[in-house]
Amino acid sequence: MSSRKSKDTSQELENRLKNKRLSFSFEYYEPRHEKYCLSDWNKEQTAKTLERLKDISTKTFNDMLRDKRVYHFGEVIWERTIHKTGFDNVSAKRLPAFHIALLGVNRQLARVYGAYSQGVFYVVWFDLKHKIWPTALRNT
Repeated sequence: MSSRKSKDTSQELENRLKNKRLSFSFEYYEPRHEKYCLSDWNKEQTAKTLERLKDISTKTFNDMLRDKRVYHFGEVIWERTIHKTGFDNVSAKRLPAFHIALLGVNRQLARVYGAYSQGVFYVVWFDLKHKIWPTALRNT
């Protein structure tokens, strides 16, 4: 019976965290990964990106899932990307990977890739040109 209670408690904790506003961490950010470094973006793109992250930080994980079409938010399927093995960072690699569109940045192409755990989105890569997970253009 005590294991059942422990399981319920951990499930309750997970549910509470998914209803908590997202916070961002740059603990696993890979600035040496030249292709995906924010420092290579122009001033306007960087400012708009930070504005977007600020907006997203008012959302919960469950809000992002519910509005996933708006934010193009979803779990990364590495087999469909150009990085089949995932992140280089071992700690980030152990967590579920997600991507978010940075609306208003580079004609809606820009994305941020990171790992999620317990209410925290760990930013790993910034993808200005949507190169990590290329998709066919729609409505063109």
